[in-house]
Amino acid sequence: MFDYGGVLAPEGFQLGILKMAQRFNMSFDEMYEIAGKKAGIGTGYTAGKVPEEVYWKTVSKLLNTDEDLTPCRDLILDNFQPRKDMVKLAERLSEKYMIGLFSDQTNWIYELDGKYGFLKHFSYKCISFEKGLTKQDDGFYRLPAGETGLNPDDILLVDDKPRVTGMAGRHGMRTLLFTTVKNCVDFFRRDAF
Repeated sequence: MFDYGGVLAPEGFQLGILKMAQRFNMSFDEMYEIAGKKAGIGTGYTAGKVPEEVYWKTVSKLLNTDEDLTPCRDLILDNFQPRKDMVKLAERLSEKYMIGLFSDQTNWIYELDGKYGFLKHFSYKCISFEKGLTKQDDGFYRLPAGETGLNPDDILLVDDKPRVTGMAGRHGMRTLLFTTVKNCVDFFRRDAF
């Protein structure tokens, strides 16, 4: 299973948050607290519990602005273009393995797929927006084994965040901490899985 933002594609959300922070003359940490934690996780948007409009209204309220911030979504989505080498890797691996996506993504994942056409390579999708859970929740890490019928130790999760690979490991999954495309491709080239 591959994470989307940070592995299959650059960490588009964080890059977008940085652009929003610059626009509102704030630090990255201040904007991430508002747009990531309070508006994304706090409202339930990341877990698919409220629509996107609620997310943007919450961001506006927390920034104390009446401005319609939905155009800011482009500041985020423009940074999520899939890495060609990673999509090619997923495509090659899908010839031999069940390939999954394990991601804290919202409805944006389907908009991105409409533009870039990458989801066809993934036979299993564990996307927070559809599951009602996020990578903050232990239950999210139990879903892949429960939904595929695989043993947790038959699942390899590739993620760029040590917190996530740590939680996956505690749930019995094998993990690979993504650092660079080259290291990831080399790992699979050695047929280490």
